[in-house]
Amino acid sequence: MKLSYRGVDYEKELPILEMNEGEIGGKYRGRDWNYRYPRHIPQLQPKWKRQYRGIAYSTRPIPRGGEIIIPQWDTTGVYCPVPAQQPQTVVADEISNTHLENMRRSLERRLQVAKANGDEHLIDLLEKESQQLALEK
Repeated sequence: MKLSYRGVDYEKELPILEMNEGEIGGKYRGRDWNYRYPRHIPQLQPKWKRQYRGIAYSTRPIPRGGEIIIPQWDTTGVYCPVPAQQPQTVVADEISNTHLENMRRSLERRLQVAKANGDEHLIDLLEKESQQLALEK
């Protein structure tokens, strides 16, 4: 390939790679296109017994040779029971209580620091806030 850059002519030879056709990757403008792999890189065969959270899957469900392999699933008949979900109001109440406890804990710490520093105005404000939080129980 003859190229020229700022008046300097040179020839670039592209490396020639032997490519293998892989499986069908999809369709583009109505035609199938295949993955291409360099010949020196081995093609991996699919692993049929992959599982994620108990559900079997395969990254390449169609084998290259055209033969159809049906995976053997574990059919022991043992099922995991689904735990009953709590109503949303119960969960919201728990979150509300946790938030209130965190606010009280933070207030106690701020009150201790104010007493250690001897800031009377801040101590009065924090005690009023503490009384307001006590009413929210």
